[in-house]
Amino acid sequence: MNSKVRFNHVGPQFVVDEVAVAVSFYSEVLGFELDHVNGEPLQYAVVFRDEVYVHLGVQGHPAFTPGPGSAFVSVSGVEEVWSRVKLAAPQSVIEPLESCDYGQGVRFRVFSLADPAGNILRIGEPLESKTQGA
Repeated sequence: MNSKVRFNHVGPQFVVDEVAVAVSFYSEVLGFELDHVNGEPLQYAVVFRDEVYVHLGVQGHPAFTPGPGSAFVSVSGVEEVWSRVKLAAPQSVIEPLESCDYGQGVRFRVFSLADPAGNILRIGEPLESKTQGA
């Protein structure tokens, strides 16, 4: 494999009912910032936090397919993110924070929430592997 090839970023593209409502949700609930907007009325936006970017567009925008999307986001400090979500938007929680064992030493503290359009984010932090440090 060519050592110069590198995947640098993945940004889910979520269809939303109203871009402004979605931007507010991602900003207020998860602490994302606005990167880009397009259209009048607003048709498309990109929000980001650290290295995670989420593209938000209305149905009918050429880059977005109909239906809710989902993404897994690995974070550091999942307890803090969980606390913020519970306080800011408890109605968005689908699955509460819990430790999950996915087998072969892969373990996460993880929870799930839905944005106002029904797109699902599963947010988790890796737990130390049983085999690490042995």
